[in-house]
Amino acid sequence: MNPTSADRPLAFVDAHHHFQDISHHLYPWLTDQDAPAKLEGDLGPIRRDYLPADYADDVASGTVTKTVHVQNGWDPRDPAGETRWLQNLAETVGRPTAIVAYADLADPAVERLLAAHAEAPALRGIRQILNWHEEPWLRTAPSPDLMSDANWRRGFALLRRFGLSFDLQVYWPQMDQALALARAFPDTWLILDHFGMPIDRSRTGLAHWGAAIARLAQAPNVAVKLSGFGLGHPGWTIEDTVPLLLQAIDVFGPKRSMVGTNLPVDRLFAHGREIVGAITASVAGLSETEREAVLCGTAERIYRI
Repeated sequence: MNPTSADRPLAFVDAHHHFQDISHHLYPWLTDQDAPAKLEGDLGPIRRDYLPADYADDVASGTVTKTVHVQNGWDPRDPAGETRWLQNLAETVGRPTAIVAYADLADPAVERLLAAHAEAPALRGIRQILNWHEEPWLRTAPSPDLMSDANWRRGFALLRRFGLSFDLQVYWPQMDQALALARAFPDTWLILDHFGMPIDRSRTGLAHWGAAIARLAQAPNVAVKLSGFGLGHPGWTIEDTVPLLLQAIDVFGPKRSMVGTNLPVDRLFAHGREIVGAITASVAGLSETEREAVLCGTAERIYRI
């Protein structure tokens, strides 16, 4: 019986989600109510604790076999604190299975931070959000060319030493830089978050996005994550989003494609069952072997879980 059979929930590895405990820890991006609005819009509905029990309720329409927690804007004064907290959750409640932590790779002291993160057995990767856009509200990175910066690349080179992957979050105009980065570091996996964030859904915008992800996919050490359906497109539907997910699977191939819920952030745009429904629809036309790769195998192999 295949995993999309109607008589049992979809089983998948959630390769992109977040937990947060704002009652006891600082998340500046989330708790600073005076901060300018960003891509996510009004954060009010998710400005609360979001712990494994809350997550379990949101994904109850599916069967999540393993999870990958991606850094969630924890107190920048102690990035390793988030990793310690998550490792404790992993050991006490069984989630997350793997951790993708935060580090500023341009920081001269980044090696010390990576070593602190690496004390957690569940650590598998690093994410530093690199989104750059002419519009300030769509911008996260301090400059448009970090991936070409010598200091930043020295930090990136350390990932191989620690056996870590890199979660790559960029817009399509940055993907040629990302391709050059991937080719310069062929032994390090780059995982393109949120299927390349096609925030411009015009015909021209999608044509640029499609061409850019096709170029990026030429590097064999780049994978794609089907997640973040509502980022930049809060009114998303299965009808307008699944074709883009299928396009991403087509250019990267099932063995370099994985799925994620981006909960609780994507809870701003849809219920968990709708997110699981989109994941289900994105694999419905694949063969059993291809479905297994997209739903489980790719994430298990790349994140070593």
